[in-house]
Amino acid sequence: MENKYGLQPKIPLSFKSFAGFIIIFVIWQGGTLLWLNLMNTLIPATRSGFPSFITLFLSFWFLILGVVLVTRYFFKIPFRTFLFEGKRPDLRKFAIYFSLYFLALILYLIIDLAVHPQAFTFHFDPLPWLGVFIVAAPLILVQSAAEEMLFRGYMYRMFRSLKGGAFWSICITSLTFALIHGYNPEMLSYGIWGPLYYLLGAFFLGIVAYHTNGLAAPIGIHFATNLFNFTIWGYGTSTAESMGLQNIVFRHTLDMPFAFFGIFAIVILYGAFQLFKYKRNRS
Repeated sequence: MENKYGLQPKIPLSFKSFAGFIIIFVIWQGGTLLWLNLMNTLIPATRSGFPSFITLFLSFWFLILGVVLVTRYFFKIPFRTFLFEGKRPDLRKFAIYFSLYFLALILYLIIDLAVHPQAFTFHFDPLPWLGVFIVAAPLILVQSAAEEMLFRGYMYRMFRSLKGGAFWSICITSLTFALIHGYNPEMLSYGIWGPLYYLLGAFFLGIVAYHTNGLAAPIGIHFATNLFNFTIWGYGTSTAESMGLQNIVFRHTLDMPFAFFGIFAIVILYGAFQLFKYKRNRS
């Protein structure tokens, strides 16, 4: 356990670290509110369609700014050290986990299409799709990385000083992530399955962060998930549908129990892989 992710650099669980979390959240949400109001006033086109997506996703720089300021001035941790634990960016690990998870999502989509063909409509228009993809992909990467810095970066480290810290870090960050994401109006329309989906997804990201000793792999998975959801498929009740995003297939209604058991299968397979690797290394 001592050699796994989250020990260095330390962010001890204390009043200061909780205050830091609140400050990060205030900078993120306060900056976002001011930014959106300013842009909507100066450029009315940003109130809807694809410009609204660009404006909203640019606001995630405020979350990154909050993490940078708190880690630097509360805990004297340079941002590079916080993000990479004093090492270089692990682009190889990022690319591997991104690619594998994206392929898993494509496989999930193929299975869903085979089981529920009547639920889908194809409307792929290559040139508009490519134009939107080129602009959206970097913004989605920023958004995914920013959320991982907060949940699997800052919050995860906060609870590592507890006895059984890795367990509590994964559980508490997963619950917080699920509360923020799973209880939005879009997910609540699916009952308990929305929060459960996000809880299991966040748990998986925490497990991956622990086993890979850093943020590169969870950022890769988070990026793959959001890129898939925003550019490959769309579905009814998705807020992305009102933002002018282009996708390849459209699912009329999202089957949340089916999606939940899809990610459940991925978690089980990943757990089996880690168990196999552990036994092989011991033999």
